[in-house]
Amino acid sequence: MQSERVQMTDPKTGIQVIQLTSYPTPSIPLNYDWPSVTPDNRRVVFLAQRSAEREAPWDIYRCDTDGLDLVRLTKKDASAGYPDVTLSLDGKSAYVIWREEKILRKMDMETGAMEDLLSVADHCPPGLAVLAVRYGSLGSRLYLDLRDCMAGEGRMLRVDLATGAVTANDTNMTIAAVDQATGRLIVIKNFMKLGTKMGADGARVFHNANPEPMRYYSVKEDGTDEQYIADVDMYAHSTILGKTSQIQGPSQPPHRCIWISEAGKVPYKLVEGPYFWHAGASYDAEWILSDTNWPDQGLQLVHVPSRNFRTVCYSGATLGHSQWGHSHPGLSQDGRIGVFASDRTGITQVYVALITDEFRESVVAGQLDNPKDKWI
Repeated sequence: MQSERVQMTDPKTGIQVIQLTSYPTPSIPLNYDWPSVTPDNRRVVFLAQRSAEREAPWDIYRCDTDGLDLVRLTKKDASAGYPDVTLSLDGKSAYVIWREEKILRKMDMETGAMEDLLSVADHCPPGLAVLAVRYGSLGSRLYLDLRDCMAGEGRMLRVDLATGAVTANDTNMTIAAVDQATGRLIVIKNFMKLGTKMGADGARVFHNANPEPMRYYSVKEDGTDEQYIADVDMYAHSTILGKTSQIQGPSQPPHRCIWISEAGKVPYKLVEGPYFWHAGASYDAEWILSDTNWPDQGLQLVHVPSRNFRTVCYSGATLGHSQWGHSHPGLSQDGRIGVFASDRTGITQVYVALITDEFRESVVAGQLDNPKDKWI
């Protein structure tokens, strides 16, 4: 049974943290917009780069959340490109598409065996790349997010898993998430066009060169019945709040908060205090885990109903410009397992934080990290 486990206890919070990977190549969690932990909290799915070089291939791994039974599930040729992976809600399979192959596959989480579902190359015009696989409501649909960041264009594909039928929406509408309760789509319109501009300090910074702001809308599956939710740029980063139709995420400066927005309602600040940066939500929509920056004040566990939060642990990540230095924290379906990245060792590795019921109860009760804290 393979393991690269390093066990530790956060010296400031007492939470048990397990470093799942230790090999000297980058390993990163899946995107934090969707749980990457199986519903029994036994396993976590992540990516690991095969060698320490630019454009090296990424493999899909699974590992038990206690750090044992590390298993590589795939070994694709470098020409396949980067894999976008979404874990099914039952944790038994994952849906995968390698960006250069453009073939949607279903992967068995136990063995890594692949089943080809369909080729999306005919539905993906030149310049567009598949950047995400979104899980449709009740497991009957998949949505593929196609984007060209340089041209500021996008489209989405709907795949019926029962029939294999593909429906393309080419109205420059990209898929952000699916409301699992109703099947309505959370989409982005006026997709960003990546550009650069001169910052206040004279250094170039990335920005959206599209004069029209990106906006979140709730729509029916066919793209009709648009209901405005919020401007995307009010958030630093944002995802859907679990299985709801709400969008959650840290604010852009100058606000230091996590916003909640929903169609037909005015956005509100869920919590305020440190500068929240990236935030993932549990599927049950009760918990949010967010990293912080400027300065780094640790990963914050937010209880949505009570609007209380506490520091779970400190990632030790550099939090610099490189994406590999970001924590990008996510949560299991029930919020008991936190998954994050850190380059504290000099190379990005995958970590889990085991969030005890005692700690969760302290958050609900409003207990602070320090009695002198004045955050509310």
